[in-house]
Amino acid sequence: MFKELFKKFTDMVFVNFLWLLASFLGLLFTFGAATTAMFRVSFQILKTKEPTSVFQLFIQSFKENFKESTLVWLMLVILGVPLFMMYHYGVNQDIAWLVVISFVIFYEWLLFMVYAFPLIATFKTSSLGHLVKNVLLISNMSLWTNIKVLGSLALVLLLMFIHSSLLLVAVGLYGVLVSYHLNKVFHPYKMQLGEKEEGNEVDEILKF
Repeated sequence: MFKELFKKFTDMVFVNFLWLLASFLGLLFTFGAATTAMFRVSFQILKTKEPTSVFQLFIQSFKENFKESTLVWLMLVILGVPLFMMYHYGVNQDIAWLVVISFVIFYEWLLFMVYAFPLIATFKTSSLGHLVKNVLLISNMSLWTNIKVLGSLALVLLLMFIHSSLLLVAVGLYGVLVSYHLNKVFHPYKMQLGEKEEGNEVDEILKF
């Protein structure tokens, strides 16, 4: 039992290192693809009966999902900059309603960032439009799940605030925690597809 837990801990640290390497060597342009690859490995780490080939799986996911993940990351940056400016304008001009709207939009922006990369790592979609629709629907289905995943993000940020050296484990820990919470969310959609493996098409799942 201890040996298995130690192996999973070392896998988590290794994927953390790969994420740092892939993100910062790409000057953060590769942040999206690196994060998707990190989640692909994190989901595998949680499968207790299956071994995890961290490096091979990370590189494979990085290559396969590079385009889609990068488009999502650029979209988040493009939306995030004016959102940040709108918030500061509202604060500086003392416009309360604008600050409130900024917080509401930021909540949705943050949820999209948290859910998008795990979903790309788990399912295939035929277009960016389908991905955006699926992320928006899934991320607003369960307030309790949102509290848990955002709490995981807050924990990681707290660890890095305590000491910057904890960045060496914080991102991997975040990946495993969020993967654990979202496994339960994604499971019904995998079953609805009649498949249990990652990489299934999810375009038609969320039609209500």
